[in-house]
Order: sequence, then structure tokens, then C-alpha cells
Amino acid sequence: MSILYSTEKGWIISHLQYIDKLYAKVQNRNESNFFYSLHFNKDLFNINSKFLRKNQLKNASDELSVSKSRKRKKLNLLPDDFLKEIKHVRDIFNNFMNTLEAKKIFSKSVNSDNNEAALTLSRQLFYTSQKVLNNSSIEGSFIEETSIKILENEEFVIPKNCEFFCNDVRNLNEKLSFNNQFDFILMDPPWWNKSIRRKKAKFIESSYKMMYNNEMTNLQIGKLLSKNGIIAIWCTNSASNLRCILDEMFPSWGVKFLAKWYWVKITKSGDVVCDFNETHGKQPYELLIIGTSEFNSKIDIPNEKLIVSVPSAMHSHKPPLNEIIAPYLMENPKCLEIFARYLLPNWTSFGYEALKFQHIAFFTRNEEENKNV
Repeated sequence: MSILYSTEKGWIISHLQYIDKLYAKVQNRNESNFFYSLHFNKDLFNINSKFLRKNQLKNASDELSVSKSRKRKKLNLLPDDFLKEIKHVRDIFNNFMNTLEAKKIFSKSVNSDNNEAALTLSRQLFYTSQKVLNNSSIEGSFIEETSIKILENEEFVIPKNCEFFCNDVRNLNEKLSFNNQFDFILMDPPWWNKSIRRKKAKFIESSYKMMYNNEMTNLQIGKLLSKNGIIAIWCTNSASNLRCILDEMFPSWGVKFLAKWYWVKITKSGDVVCDFNETHGKQPYELLIIGTSEFNSKIDIPNEKLIVSVPSAMHSHKPPLNEIIAPYLMENPKCLEIFARYLLPNWTSFGYEALKFQHIAFFTRNEEENKNV
């Protein structure tokens, strides 16, 4: 549903297309035999130009500022190993995107507004989705048709065959059975970050509370992973966080490293959302670190694959991995997402924000597509 293009180097996927196909048939909560289509608000994916900070816009034509910036860059260059990886990812990405098939996917005639429409909408929806989730411990298990449910007096779109727990991940042992039952575990941890910590001080009620690395290491993830299971962790471009996964988390959980993949974020025209940066700052990609049980000697996952997609303007709205990870899993796998922010059919989702992107405010309903079944 989400893969637009695939080669041995990786995939171009559409997060928006995946969501729309997932909710093309939603049961009306008032009439069991009445269905309609829901569409995720596409404006959140209107990433039509590179992200520029206000000072970058202001100084775009200021040669003196550019000169000073270059001097600062020389002083703040990243270590050689980081620079080599950045160049490596950039080269793989450029070669991948320069194929004829990839070029056909993107439009070069995109109107640029510095993504203001997407950013404005994301700010509005942030507060809408947060107001019901704070201090809530909602949980549920649904095997019926995809439908809209009223939870805490708010409407949420719930996919079929899913289970969710809006709860602190430190309470995993209270809600889930530690009997090595999951074939795929996905994690998007709230990595400790001083800059984000300062911002969240203004909005203390928002988002996952950041966790120290040792807190995540102490989670009993190994007891949830099946003998032949796979675990994937989203990681920032931080040497300390990567070391924590490889040297602390994985060994503590009885997991061995398999591969490092790169999620490269692009605009609607196929350009990266920001430049590959040789200094300390944002990169246009994030890491996905993949491991398996130390007892699993059968699985072989290729290294350095690319996941290329237009990102959502909402923070931590990661692209779906269902289709691209499926070839490496058994048929009908049991899947778990920890620190989840949206639900998936046939998955268990755990975390305070598991219902965040399921709120009805993120969707529009096409009345013309209503149909009796």
C-alpha cells in the first residue's frame, strides 16, 4: 500500500497513501452496515520546500552573514567518522534518486511557501490531539471492522485487529506477558535531548516524557521478543544514542546487531528537506537500527538500505514499516510498537501517545463516498 518504488538499495514510500488506503472503508459507529472513506489531512504532507529557520531566510542574501557562518562551520565540523557517514548516505541517496523510475515519481513544479501551511496545521492539531491523552490510561482490543470509537468523550479511528495501551512503557510488565511472543518489535524512544527539554519546559503536558538511556536499557525487551524475532529502533544522529543501542540496550536484551538503515526525508519535488550538514545540526535523515535475538542464526537482513519519503509535519510521525519489513518476518507475525503514536491493524501498540494520530481531527470524510454494504 505504501511502496512507490523499490530496488536493492531501498524504497520510496508514501506515508499519506498508506493511511488513505488503510481507512478507505471505515464503519459508521452508529450504523453497523454503513461505511465511508476517511482521508488523512494531506496538508500535513505538503512539504514543498526545504525547511529554513527564520535566521536563514533573513540572511539568505546577506553575504557578510554567510561569510561568518562559513567561519563558524570550520570550527564546528563533525568528527571524521560522522562526515564519512554523511557523505556515504548522500552518495547512496543521490544515486538512488537519479534513476529514471525515481525521477518519474516527483514533480518539479511544486509551489514553495517554506511549508507554512503544513507547519501551521501541525501546530493546531498538536493541541487537539493532546488534550484527551494527557493523564489518560485508555486501552482496548478490537477485532471488528475498522471503525470510529468514542473514548474519553472524543472520537478516534481504530483499525481492525489491533490492541493498544495508553500507558507508561515502564509498566510493560503489568500489561503484557513476558513470554517471548512478538516477532517484530518497533521502538521510537523519546531520546534525552537538552534542546527539546528546554522547549518542553513550556509545554510540560506534551508528548512522551524523555527517558535517560539507562532507563530504556532496563526495559525487559528481550523477554518480549520471540526466538527468531526482529527489533528495530529509530535513532537520532547522536553518537551517544547509537552507542547506547549497540553497547548497552542490545546486550542487555540478548539482541545482536544486524543492520543500520537510513530514513531520508524529502520534499514533494524529491529534494532533501534540509542540506546534508557537516556541522552539528539537523540532517535530512534518521537511523533505524535493526537487531535480532542472539539465538537467531537464520535471518539475514541487508545493511544500509534507504527508506525515502515525504515526512509529516507532525513531530515523530514516523513512516509505516509494515510492507518493507514483511519479507524478513514469518507469515502473520505478532508485532508490537513501543512508544507508539498511531495504531496499525494486527499490531499491539504501547505508550502514552498510542492514539495520538488516530484522533478524528486528523481526518476528513468524503460524504460522496458513503456506501451501504
